[in-house]
Amino acid sequence: MTFSVTYKQLYRVGSRPLESAIEDVKKLAERIWYKGYQPTWGELETLRAAMTHKEFQRSLCVLEMLSQYPVCRRDTALHLQQMTQRLHRELLGGDDAPTQGRYSPGKRWGLTDTTTPLRKALLPLQTRTFADSTGHRHGLSA
Repeated sequence: MTFSVTYKQLYRVGSRPLESAIEDVKKLAERIWYKGYQPTWGELETLRAAMTHKEFQRSLCVLEMLSQYPVCRRDTALHLQQMTQRLHRELLGGDDAPTQGRYSPGKRWGLTDTTTPLRKALLPLQTRTFADSTGHRHGLSA
């Protein structure tokens, strides 16, 4: 089976603590925010079978986190949130995701990994100037 570059990034993101996966998270963010990548159920099920429970939760945590940024296109954010909510129910039971406001996906997914370094590393990628320079449609587009 041939795996996409993005699938491999999702795997690398989840396969080690989040603070060690910063570069892979940045690459994944660019693919999701600016190239319109939306993981399929098939990709996530294959990923789920290839990873430990905790590793898969890390990947899902990052997908959920990336969906929260305004630079994420609305359709992509909705897709990611629906997928992660469904998988959260399957893996951890109830889905207590707040519908508005800031919250910690890491805590919601039961991870001890910190997301602060990721959020700081993603700051330059989510400015309007950077987003417009990609030449792709994004969540900040008019």
